[in-house]
Amino acid sequence: MPTKLRILIPLAYMLGIFALSSIPDTGRVETQVERIFLWISPEFQNFLHIPLFGGLAGCWFWALNPWLESVNSKIVTAFTITIIYSFLDEYHQLSVPGRFGS
Repeated sequence: MPTKLRILIPLAYMLGIFALSSIPDTGRVETQVERIFLWISPEFQNFLHIPLFGGLAGCWFWALNPWLESVNSKIVTAFTITIIYSFLDEYHQLSVPGRFGS
């Protein structure tokens, strides 16, 4: 993969997060993904945000390698993009039936 195209990896990761956060909570189990999340407590689901978004920040850090030289600028940029996206994703969940932003 050409180094400049690394940016597609965190964008795909963000699309996956968006897809997961778009699953409505209708109270009925209709898909296998809903069945998996049914046995995970809401508290643990909230805890899973940490590694989920940590992975996104790691992907951004890796993808920004050919774009930015300084390690500090890569860390700050990856962290900033991840924080902004996490807020936007929580806001998006407000419009998904049965879901709420936290």
